[in-house]
Amino acid sequence: MNKLFYGDNLDILRRFVRDETVDLCYIDPPFNSKRNYNQIYNNIGQEDRAQAQAFVDTWTWDDHANICFDEILTNKNGVQTQQSIALINGLEKVLGKGALFAYLVSMTVRIAEIHRALKPTGSFYLHCDPTASHYLKLVCDALFVQRGGEFQNEIIWRRTTNTGSSKSIAKSFPSNSDVILFYTKSNEYLFEHK
Repeated sequence: MNKLFYGDNLDILRRFVRDETVDLCYIDPPFNSKRNYNQIYNNIGQEDRAQAQAFVDTWTWDDHANICFDEILTNKNGVQTQQSIALINGLEKVLGKGALFAYLVSMTVRIAEIHRALKPTGSFYLHCDPTASHYLKLVCDALFVQRGGEFQNEIIWRRTTNTGSSKSIAKSFPSNSDVILFYTKSNEYLFEHK
């Protein structure tokens, strides 16, 4: 393919990526951090700095969440499994239609499309953080394992800098790691470690 697409990966996957054409997919989506991120543009030779919003990582139950929820329950495009539908149905009863559930339904429709796009020998890496990794693992299990795929590994990415609070009195352990969930579409996956 050798193309770079800019935009929402759900739209790109649905419009441009055919079934079983992708060898490897790595996503580093927003983490549901409840923060907005800005990009600072330094005007060379000037003192002022401009900021533009890079992305919003604040989730709310809105029209987009309703659309994703409906797409899962109705199995739009046939990409969901009975287990992923039952999981999302159950999580709605447990979590309610709030921020975390909005994040999970948005991720579920995307992970289902990634599964569709992967070749039978394909691999999927999902970079997330511990606040939602346990829910995302359930989603991936429902979409990959139920179709003959495999959970291969949970990789812990330890950051060298602490992104936690800078308060002088710590009230918890530092937040200095992320989780990468590694799934394959089948047992016949390709893996090259150098």
